[in-house]
Amino acid sequence: MLNRLAQSVATLQGGSPFLGGKALERRRGRPFRARLGANECLFGVSSAVRRAWQQALDEVGHYNDPTHHELRAHIAASWGVGMEHVAVAEGIDSLLALLIHAFVEPGDALVSSRGAYPTFDYLCVGHGARLLQQPYAPDWTNDLGGLARLAQAERAKLLFLANPDNPTGSFADAPTLQAFLAALPADCLLLLDEAYAEFAPAAQCLASSVLAPNLVRLRTFSKAYGLAGARVGYLVGPAELVERLDRIRLHFGVAKMSQEIALAAHGDSGFLEQVVAATHEANRHYAELARGCGLAALPSHANFVSIDFGHARRAAFVERWLEQRDVFVRRPPIAPLDRLIRVTAGPPAMREVFASALAEAVEAWDEEAVRSAESGPCHVP
Repeated sequence: MLNRLAQSVATLQGGSPFLGGKALERRRGRPFRARLGANECLFGVSSAVRRAWQQALDEVGHYNDPTHHELRAHIAASWGVGMEHVAVAEGIDSLLALLIHAFVEPGDALVSSRGAYPTFDYLCVGHGARLLQQPYAPDWTNDLGGLARLAQAERAKLLFLANPDNPTGSFADAPTLQAFLAALPADCLLLLDEAYAEFAPAAQCLASSVLAPNLVRLRTFSKAYGLAGARVGYLVGPAELVERLDRIRLHFGVAKMSQEIALAAHGDSGFLEQVVAATHEANRHYAELARGCGLAALPSHANFVSIDFGHARRAAFVERWLEQRDVFVRRPPIAPLDRLIRVTAGPPAMREVFASALAEAVEAWDEEAVRSAESGPCHVP
């Protein structure tokens, strides 16, 4: 019997906000040739990570360190802060869940951009919070002024902001972010998701020394460090907040192997530089491909590029065409972002598969649009 479910859970609809690549492959009955829809690192694995993995195998039967001591110490030293300012968990998603658990009562107001990272929305709704969303600005950037006003008007407990943004790739520099933080209510906690920070211009990013009582900075090993499958993320924030989260977190949640390879990855600056350079090259290539097809690519400071197809019908057509040709991409489901298709930075071979399928899709759309101008909506041939 499920009659004792919490009301906030009993009334929920649907499930995970994402259908992963493996699930899509099972549904379609064949693998993708180009897996460009999950913003994973597609440029291999650090040799330091490989060595750490092999060395750790002999102790895989041991429990992990529930305090994450070595990893937290290394992160803290790189940021120039004390360990008491660092918390580690199973990716940014788990950190967001912990923060919502710690701060939010059912009915509290939480704020984000409309169409931003859907896991935050999923967690908010699941906790019974009131999710308030500010539309993106016309230039596809987060409307920081609108977000701040919404937080002020609704006395928001938490405000989620990804910078660089997902799914647009837009980026706000340090002075802009500091002005935004100052415009928020003093008791509104800014959850600053910096999952893609390694790809942004270092000189324009918030310095590691920027800490504030109402600021939590979230980072991940899933993107530039290439460890999406290991599920490791961390936050840097007020020591009191970290101590409170320690009371409710899953202490043995981050596996021993995950901690050790994350520590190795964090120390391999050479691999990180290679991934960032390869990502920038891939993003430039996507922008060129878009221009060649008469499309616009949004400027991106992340490990993906979003291509603007002008309207949702055309984007949906291209998304279906790509999927039928074994190319996995993502199209945001919420208007007006649904006219975009987001493509993860990948190696040259994957990009060529995408380039060929994209050119075919655009040509097919143009031909189909002419044929069906008087006979109804177009379809994928």
